[in-house]
Order: sequence, then structure tokens, then C-alpha cells
Amino acid sequence: MKKVAIILMGVLFALSVQAQHVYEKGSLMFNGGIGLPYHYGFIPSINISGEYGVIPTGDVGLVSFGGLFEMQFAKYGYWNGHNNATKPIIYFGPRAAWHLHVFESDKWDVYGGVGFGIKFRAQPYTDYYKSSVSGYGEGFVGGRMMFSEKFGLYAELGGGAGAFVRFGVSLGF
Repeated sequence: MKKVAIILMGVLFALSVQAQHVYEKGSLMFNGGIGLPYHYGFIPSINISGEYGVIPTGDVGLVSFGGLFEMQFAKYGYWNGHNNATKPIIYFGPRAAWHLHVFESDKWDVYGGVGFGIKFRAQPYTDYYKSSVSGYGEGFVGGRMMFSEKFGLYAELGGGAGAFVRFGVSLGF
């Protein structure tokens, strides 16, 4: 009888404790990693992004706001190969993500979002280099696996900014 009571108390305790999620209101996460470019070749980019959990959406998830900075050295030039050179491209801008609470776990985070920003690019010309500035928009989906409360790995798929695939480490604060 004691064993049944202990098991019943354990089950009731487990049901009464609300599951913790990786990303909750007030969470601050930073990602740092590399990306695999899709538009200007296969030279990896370096990226840093951060986000802060702001708007809970009930049991479904949480909306976060943050930003992205990405730098890539890309090879591009004229169609005939004239002045084909490797030049830096820099992307930065704000983004928002919706973190879905589909896992009742403090190890997994699944999210999707949108971003927009500015792209700076040096363009080769015959005698000089001229920079260009343009806007971009991106959509992305991603996930993270946390090994502890403050450290994990992330991966994202998307398009619009510099990389189609990004992966690296996540740090929580």
C-alpha cells in the first residue's frame, strides 16, 4: 500500500508541475555560428544573432524580437569574369521569431520567423570599387538543442540574407 501511495504522489506531483520550455518570456539567447551562402558561392559566412522573448501566445508558444549580423566574403564579378574578385558583404537587421512549445522539454526549441535589413556590398569596377546598399527580407525556420540552461547548439534554414543554412552555438542569459 505504501508503494502505491508513493507512486500516486509522484504521478500527481509530475502532473502538477508545469513543464519548462527552453524559450520563455524574458529569455535572452545569442547564436553564433557559420552559414553556407547560396547566392555568391560556397565561402562560409560568420553570423551572430540575438533575441529576447516578449509576447506569450498561450500554450502555443512565444514571440521573440532580435537581430542578425552576418558577414560573408563572396566571389563575384561581371558576367565575362572581368574583375571577378572576393569582396565582403555585410547583412544586418531586425527579425522576429515564434517559438512553438511543441516539446514538453527544457532541451528542445523549435521556431520560425521573418527578418529584414540592409545589405552592404563592395562592387568591383574597372578602376575603382563602389559600394552598394540594398534591402533584404528573409524567412527562416530553426531549432536548438540545449545541453544546459545556458549552452546549446542551433540550426536554421531560410533565405533572403546571406546564408541559406546557419548552424553553431546558442548561449542563454
